[in-house]
Amino acid sequence: MSAYKWSLRPYIPLMFEVVLYAAIAAVICVAFYSVLGKSVGRGPDDAFKPDEAFGKPDAPTVRDGELGLVADEAIEDEIGLGAIARAEPDFSPARFIDGAKTAYAMILEAFASGDRDTLRDLLSDDVYDVYDAAITDRDAQSLTQVTDLGRLRTGQIKSARIEDGTAYIRVLYEADIASALRDAEGELVEGDPDTLASISEYWTFERVIGSSDPAWRLSDVEPSEGDALPADPTPDTSTPDAET
Repeated sequence: MSAYKWSLRPYIPLMFEVVLYAAIAAVICVAFYSVLGKSVGRGPDDAFKPDEAFGKPDAPTVRDGELGLVADEAIEDEIGLGAIARAEPDFSPARFIDGAKTAYAMILEAFASGDRDTLRDLLSDDVYDVYDAAITDRDAQSLTQVTDLGRLRTGQIKSARIEDGTAYIRVLYEADIASALRDAEGELVEGDPDTLASISEYWTFERVIGSSDPAWRLSDVEPSEGDALPADPTPDTSTPDAET
């Protein structure tokens, strides 16, 4: 008997390791099951529902994040966005505001450089006429616009509506901008290209519902508030108390 026990002694450490590894494997399996056994991600019941995301007329309150925007970009008119989303199933407020921020910088730059082709693509006909006239007047005086968008601090949707088959979205921009005019010799005539001013503006974009053209175009610019900019980087198209 003692000889038998002695013959098993070399295998005892190996048997202990096998039991230990089996116990570890059991713990890992339980851990994996606790994670993989749950429903993770979006299933068929989690499909995007515009009514729920944007708020129904009888439930206008929308929690932060449901519109796909960051928490500090509050929406004042979820119902208007809901109407647009129902008319245009592919509409996304988050994607729209990303495009609106890009358009803001592009329009500032295009107006300063006199790039009418870019402005034609980004502006409604009425607003284009205002910008075109301002560029023509500036050129007649041999003046050059210098605009520097130091920082766009805020770009957020404030209101939205559908009227006569056209969707309108009003966006608040708060930015730090430097703007100036130079003459043909490069001498400073108005403004200061090195001094940033803090301004806020409301821009309204429009798009015909159901149009094959996906572009939103600037249809109104309300006078800016904040620090005065002698050289206006964006011509206004409405009165100070205009409502859209």
